[in-house]
Amino acid sequence: PLEGLSEREFEVFEKLALGKSVSQIAETLNLSPSTVGTHLYKLKQKLGLSNQAEITLLAVRYGVIEP
Repeated sequence: PLEGLSEREFEVFEKLALGKSVSQIAETLNLSPSTVGTHLYKLKQKLGLSNQAEITLLAVRYGVIEP
């Protein structure tokens, strides 16, 4: 399912999976928090996820991050 994400959505996904907040991701990627929130909404819709714990679990399952 991760191949359905845009490059930017994947970057946001990876940082969320590592426990970063929306504001931290916005600062790191030089985006507004609103834009990061939009990416978060879209990736949760595409992946059928509802919270950050599910994002982290999926990232571990697909080898995006280490457990």
